[in-house]
Amino acid sequence: MLQHFKGIHITALKTCVPSQVVSNAFFEELLSPKEIKIFEKTVGIKNRRWATDNITALDLGFEAANSLLKEHDVASSEVECLIFLSQTPDYKIPFSSNILQVKLNLPQNVLCLDINAGCAGFVQGLGTAFSIAQTIKGKVLFIVAETLSKILSHKDRGTSMLFGDGAAAMLIERSTDDVSETYFQYFSDGNNADAIMIPDGGCRNVVTSHSFEIEKDDKNNQKNRLQLAMDGARVLDFTLREVAPSILQILKQANLDKEQIGAFLLHQSNQFIIKQIAAQLGVEAQKFPINIDQFGNTSGVSIPLLIQSQAENNNELDKLILSGYGSGLNWANGIISLKQTKIYPQIEL
Repeated sequence: MLQHFKGIHITALKTCVPSQVVSNAFFEELLSPKEIKIFEKTVGIKNRRWATDNITALDLGFEAANSLLKEHDVASSEVECLIFLSQTPDYKIPFSSNILQVKLNLPQNVLCLDINAGCAGFVQGLGTAFSIAQTIKGKVLFIVAETLSKILSHKDRGTSMLFGDGAAAMLIERSTDDVSETYFQYFSDGNNADAIMIPDGGCRNVVTSHSFEIEKDDKNNQKNRLQLAMDGARVLDFTLREVAPSILQILKQANLDKEQIGAFLLHQSNQFIIKQIAAQLGVEAQKFPINIDQFGNTSGVSIPLLIQSQAENNNELDKLILSGYGSGLNWANGIISLKQTKIYPQIEL
C-alpha cells in the first residue's frame, strides 16, 4: 500500500526518555566481559533508558505531549484527534488515548485512537495521522511510547539487552501554503507473526499458572510466557531480505534517486543490520545516522529519537527516508521533509 500526501506536515516534535540509564555492566551475570565487547561492536548498544517501576509508557507519552502543547503554545481546542501508539499500554481496556485526553485537558469532541504496533509503528502511525489531518481543520496529536523493559526477562540474552524505553509526541496538520510531498508505504507478513511474540495474556491463551513457569531454551535463556520472545535469526533474515528492496521501491514510486535523499533514518534495531542495509542500497554509511548506542532499540520510538539526535547535531532534515521494521512482521517506509518542523529539546522523566 502506498500513500501520497501534499501539504500535510509535522509542525512540532518533542521526545521524552526515562532518566535511569542502564549500561551493559548491568548484564555482567548474563554475558562475559568478552561477550559484552562483541555485543557492543556488533549490535552497537552501550546504554539504554529504562523506566522505573512507577513510570509507564503512558506517563512518558504524557510528559512529551504536555510539554509540546505548552512550548508550541497550542490550545487544547485546536487538537481534534489523539493517536497513542504502543505495545505496552497501561490497560487492555480502556484505550490509553482516552486517559490521555483527560490528562491533557483535551475537549470531548476529539477522536481518541490507540494503535498496537511495534518497530514499524512510527511510520504506520504517522501515515494514519496524515490521513486524518488531510480531512480536518484542526491538529492531530500523535504520541508513540514504549516501556518494553517491563516485558523482558533479564535472563534472556536474546531480548534483555536490546530494548530501551522512551516516548515522542508530535503535531500533524494541513497547511494551504505548504507544497511539500510525503509518501508512506506499508508491508506485512503474517506468516511470521510468531517471530516476535508474547504467547500468553490475550484471549487466545489466557493467563494461567502455567504462564508464569520459567521455560529454558538450548542456550539456557529463561523466560515465562508473559515475557517477550524473539526468534532473532528469523528477524535478521527478514530485515536483510525485505527492507532494502522496499526502500528502492518507494524511491521509484516517488520518482527520486537515492542520491537525492539527505539521510536514511532507519529503525534503531541493530547497528550491524543498519550497515548491511546501507551496503545493500549502495549508499555511504554516513547517510545512515545511528544513536542506538545511547538508547537501545526503543521500538516505534527509535526513529523520532533519531530525528531528535539529528536536530541536536544541526543536520538538515530535508528529503528523509524513514524505515521501520519488526513485529508482525511489518515493515514500512516514508519519504518526508522535516525542515519546517520545530523540534524541541528532549526531556527526562
